[in-house]
Amino acid sequence: MKTIAIGRICASSLLIAMSAWSASADELPVRSSNDVEVVFKALDRNQDRKISRSEATVKGSVSKRFDGIDSDGDGYLSKREFAARPSPERFE
Repeated sequence: MKTIAIGRICASSLLIAMSAWSASADELPVRSSNDVEVVFKALDRNQDRKISRSEATVKGSVSKRFDGIDSDGDGYLSKREFAARPSPERFE
């Protein structure tokens, strides 16, 4: 019985994860560190581990606040900068 329950939990988790990856960046609320990871990867289109101003335009709330989030002023958002936005504020 435990094996079946664990299998169902894993399958459910996989379906949820697949749904999140297929959603656009603008549809994903940012709440947890896992959410930060998913949204960051969705915005980082060229996979260079930073979000450029042009990549941020995909998600209007990030684009509007880009300069405020870019704490070091280098023109890119690192994952650290992206995750360190004021909490509990969400990107909507």
